[in-house]
Amino acid sequence: MLKMSDLQAAVAEGIISQDQAERLRDFANRLSGAGGEAMEFTQDTRDEPFRLLRGFRDFFIAIGIVIFAIGVTSLAFGYLGGSMDIESLFQDSSALRLRVALTMFGLVAFGIVLAEWITRHQRLPLASLVTSLAFAFWSALFLATAVAVVWPDLNSREQLMNGVVWWLLFAGGILGMVGFYWRYRLPFALLPLAVSSVGLVYMLIQATLEPGWTDLHARITIGALGFLAFLAAMWFDMKDPLRVTRFAECGFWLHLLAAPMMVHSLLLGQSGDTPNLALTLGTMGVLSLVALLIDRRALLVAGLSYLAIAIGQIVSGSELLVGMEFAITASVLGGAVLCLGLGWAPIRRAVIAIVPFEGLKSRLPPIAAR
Repeated sequence: MLKMSDLQAAVAEGIISQDQAERLRDFANRLSGAGGEAMEFTQDTRDEPFRLLRGFRDFFIAIGIVIFAIGVTSLAFGYLGGSMDIESLFQDSSALRLRVALTMFGLVAFGIVLAEWITRHQRLPLASLVTSLAFAFWSALFLATAVAVVWPDLNSREQLMNGVVWWLLFAGGILGMVGFYWRYRLPFALLPLAVSSVGLVYMLIQATLEPGWTDLHARITIGALGFLAFLAAMWFDMKDPLRVTRFAECGFWLHLLAAPMMVHSLLLGQSGDTPNLALTLGTMGVLSLVALLIDRRALLVAGLSYLAIAIGQIVSGSELLVGMEFAITASVLGGAVLCLGLGWAPIRRAVIAIVPFEGLKSRLPPIAAR
């Protein structure tokens, strides 16, 4: 006999839809003559899926993983006689490079064992998050040190030394996180995977185009890569508009990366004069509309610092408010975030109501009841 918790788990895993779960519940109730029981799904359409902590045990284990990872990684370089400067490792003795590479391989293997227990069996969100970060770091270091072993003359290739270490680190992080996500389906693993991919693509652009191009067009490049991350996040969102499967949480972590990249590419380095103030407010206005349409509050977090600066500039322009800039800025910004957070559903309903394209409306996440 299926329990309500079984149906909840099936919905969360994407085996059945929310509507199918409710129909199964109603059918079982009719057969048993029992009254209706409310379904409380682990993820629903009223909130962005974001599972970070199960309890203090989860938090305690995560702290242990962080301390252990820092300790053993430092030992792998310091105790063995090397340096935490990965680039200098290519110039160390071949025996040292081999010892460090073997140690990194052991840490990668340990990371797999740790993930099998914590992520696959215990299912601890925060500890799994930290484990994935440690595994990505160890995978990146292992690839770099392994190449240092099999390519001992790399230090003589100065044209490669400027960027080869970063290429290897980013590639190692990508390989590690692809395997981690394939095995454990941890949504957070897509964040370090995306970060490593962005870094590798940036290095590719830098190596392909003429020297100095990325320095002159860094903001455009970062903004374009951020937009690609946004499209990837939307791909996951479109696969799960009801936000009941792990795809919704995958989209959340990618939005968390895409938003600061896009916002900072537009606003970073602005001097704060009147046109830039208008750009800041306009950017945040457009970002708010997009966030409401796709039902993603994470998009707004990246722009809060810029919005605070903009409000502070407005307040500081008044002679009557001298000395009160911080208090008023914090009050206005906090009040705006609070009102938007508490009134998200009705505000979103009003925004969607004015969208003229019915086809677009039908593909947006449904509006919550509250």
